[in-house]
Amino acid sequence: MSLKFKKILGMTILAGGLFLQTVIAKAEESHPTNDGGNFGLGFEVGDPGSWGVSGKFWVGRTMAFQPAVKFGNSSVILQLDYLLHNFNMGDQMPIYIGLGGNMLLQNPTAFGGRVPVGVSYIFDKKNFPVDIYLQAVPTLWFFTASLTTFNVYGELGAHIYL
Repeated sequence: MSLKFKKILGMTILAGGLFLQTVIAKAEESHPTNDGGNFGLGFEVGDPGSWGVSGKFWVGRTMAFQPAVKFGNSSVILQLDYLLHNFNMGDQMPIYIGLGGNMLLQNPTAFGGRVPVGVSYIFDKKNFPVDIYLQAVPTLWFFTASLTTFNVYGELGAHIYL
């Protein structure tokens, strides 16, 4: 990695951390995981990458951030999504749509804009603090080699709430 890229990456992480700290400080008390906590940590399978570690942080009754670190084909992919949930199907099964990004850490480096659309099942948090989700993720990739591609990925995952 070049020095310029490392500086840009460092500033991006710093800015993202400051933004998330502000959001976390103002997080509402009302969210669907009150009994199990508002932070979940889990596992995700599906492209891009093969598998990874996923988190979910509820910042309101219908809003959450979902970061992930995915691995596959000798590459690492960082993901961050902002999700809006709709609980019209019931308190345990929201559908959601979001907006997010990917950063592929390999040569050539790539950045992707993503729009996750999915459904979650939130178990009874008092007895079993877990959610599972299935999502389709249209993604537009921008490679540093002036190449642009469009893909639709499927992802399946689960979180346990702490």
